Amino acid sequence: MTDDSSLNEDSISPDKRISESNPRELELAFRQVLIQTPKAGESSQADPLVEAAPAEEPSEGKSRDIYKNGFTLWADIFYGVLVAPRQTMMILSDSSRFPTNFANFSSAAMLVVLALSITAFLKIKPDNASASLLNSSLFIVSGLSYWVTLSCILYYLSIWLRGHRLTFGNAFIATGWAFLPFAFFAPIACLRHTPLFFVLATIPAFWFIALQWIAFQTSLRTSTIKLALILLVVPPVLALVYIFWIGLAGISLISQLLAAF
Repeated sequence: MTDDSSLNEDSISPDKRISESNPRELELAFRQVLIQTPKAGESSQADPLVEAAPAEEPSEGKSRDIYKNGFTLWADIFYGVLVAPRQTMMILSDSSRFPTNFANFSSAAMLVVLALSITAFLKIKPDNASASLLNSSLFIVSGLSYWVTLSCILYYLSIWLRGHRLTFGNAFIATGWAFLPFAFFAPIACLRHTPLFFVLATIPAFWFIALQWIAFQTSLRTSTIKLALILLVVPPVLALVYIFWIGLAGISLISQLLAAF
């Protein structure tokens, strides 16, 4: 009661300008407006003795399950990576906005397999089908292993730089959608016997590198200069560590063989 009476006594007069009021009067005026403003679910002339019904909240299915058709979501991500790759990759690398469930992960895996298969099937030759199928299968397997390697590198870099903020599934999803340029390699392959083929064939490769760069940068939330320094420093360090342990294992194996003989 004391607070309400003080608000009524010290409130700004209707004929008084805001520029003529002191900060204390402005604070009291704003508090009075907040008190008199009806809450959500109440009308401005509601009876104070009647409890207002709470505002109806949207159901969980309406707020979260926006896409009823999985292909619609896949097509929207496909279009987003084409026209707005940076904004799309920021969404794909955020687990709160794009959770790692079976549908989201399988959509990225389907794109990787589709892009690799289109490129691999171009290697099939009718006169030597068995060897061509083997080469195509090896190409797809090597592409999948490359995807796994990039995802692991991105995930462990996020642990080092961001502290487990990037989930393992989102690392796979972000790097997987970067394989999108290889899905457009089939039209370029039609120009295989023209002089422009080697020039046009580099477009999906450089596009793929650019999308992977964007995926790493948005997932790690880092600057271009910092990411460039990471790419210049981390690979040589990993190579030295790998060579050290391989060399140590080789020396140990040779010493055991010499001791046996």
